[in-house]
Amino acid sequence: MTDPITTEEIIRLDRVTKRFGGITAVNDVSFGISRGEIHAVVGENGAGKSTIMKMLAGVYQPDSGALVLRGEPAVIGDPLQARKQGVSIVFQELNLFPHLTIAANIFANREATHGPGLLDERQMVAATRRVLETMGVDLDPHVRVGRLSVAEKQLVEIARTLEQQSEIIIMDEPNSALSAAETERLFSLLRRLRDKGLTIIYVSHRLEEVFAIAERISVIRDGRYQGTWAVAETTIPDVIAQMIGRRLGETFPHREGIDTAARVAVAVRGLRTGSAVGPVDFEVRAGEILGFAGLEGSGVNDVFHVLFGLAKPAAGEVVYQGRVTPPRSPFDAIRQGFALIPANRRDEGLMTSWSIRRNASLAVLDKLLDRLGMIDRGRERGLATDYVRKLNVATDSIDKRVINLSGGNQQKVVVAKWLATGPEILILNDPTRGIDVGAKSEIYALCDELARQGLALLFTSSEIEETLGVCDRILVFHKGRVIREFPRGEATKADVMHWVAGGIIPEVERVLEGDGVMG
Repeated sequence: MTDPITTEEIIRLDRVTKRFGGITAVNDVSFGISRGEIHAVVGENGAGKSTIMKMLAGVYQPDSGALVLRGEPAVIGDPLQARKQGVSIVFQELNLFPHLTIAANIFANREATHGPGLLDERQMVAATRRVLETMGVDLDPHVRVGRLSVAEKQLVEIARTLEQQSEIIIMDEPNSALSAAETERLFSLLRRLRDKGLTIIYVSHRLEEVFAIAERISVIRDGRYQGTWAVAETTIPDVIAQMIGRRLGETFPHREGIDTAARVAVAVRGLRTGSAVGPVDFEVRAGEILGFAGLEGSGVNDVFHVLFGLAKPAAGEVVYQGRVTPPRSPFDAIRQGFALIPANRRDEGLMTSWSIRRNASLAVLDKLLDRLGMIDRGRERGLATDYVRKLNVATDSIDKRVINLSGGNQQKVVVAKWLATGPEILILNDPTRGIDVGAKSEIYALCDELARQGLALLFTSSEIEETLGVCDRILVFHKGRVIREFPRGEATKADVMHWVAGGIIPEVERVLEGDGVMG
């Protein structure tokens, strides 16, 4: 790969360094971004890319080095100063007021007035309508932002930057909560803005989408700049190698296939949940990774909830170790040997303000009590230390708060919490959502290792390639029923997409446009 010659640069980092205490987050970084391009900045979680973006947007200031804007050294002391110089950032955690209208959000802190202190609402609404029309977005400026979808809220953020006359728009993980269809609509808008001469800096860990939207890619690893490459002159494996400092080899571990002599770990027979799901029948053997694929609302999540005691079935049996009744509650499920890695780790899997130690021990506190009924802190520390080592959690202390970890390391803490219970059946609901490629590879390897140890794994993912690559078999759900089963290696992504749409050819195009997979 070679570093291409750039055209006119609108912004450049010149030997920029940023430290936080004794940690160097960004180390002597230099690279430029051309006017009127979509330029992706990629790297693993914790690589320093977000720190770089926050310096460009005035949230942080460099400790050394310089920012060069339109060919001149620039001091960007705060976000307001950045906006005045034409630089705006749309954060992953959208910065909007849900109880205010779209127009009020777009003009927040810079309201139009007429007369002494009187808001000119008519002018703000008219300006909002104009900027939305230029974006090709059909939204009513009077609607409260709290009523909008995540995708629509993101459009409001972009509209705000355009109304502020921004020339450089930084998008920080813009598609992390969007469906494929919403992502493509966002991409279409970004291309139109680029064609009008705006510069888009696009930060993401989803390399397939980076290659679909960007002209060039800059890679940051461990706080250092690795290089800039034209998308047309590189490949995803090459970029991954630059991001993590090595080649991943095979993306997914090699699986030997199902041991048909292994015992059935759990069997589901005639399961129904209300009128929407069922009857569902399947079984999974010890050492097997059973995959589930389906659109949102197809019934996959309903089955998982029953297995973990989060919902009661209307009919049917869950057979486990001779018992023919499903778990009555999550506590009962844990006691029986079930564990669930939830899709939303922050809200459902972790206490983010707590330490790694407290999170790792949370599901087994009853096993860590001393004779006086108090938590044995020594045993708790030993447990947490053991799993930090086994799962390669990147931290300098088990007392570090989970909120300060990268997404991949947070997910490892969730896994540690449930492995500490000694499960026999592990349910993984989109376990790699929001984590970088290196951490994904570790999760794939962990699934393979746990299956080899004899656990039965039930696995679903919003990325069909993962389900195909990780699992020994795949059950395809449609409208609450299993309508197709694929052994490992006997299906393509197109095959699975065809059947998650119900096996009806006209529906496949709609699915491929992005209704999203899982459910």
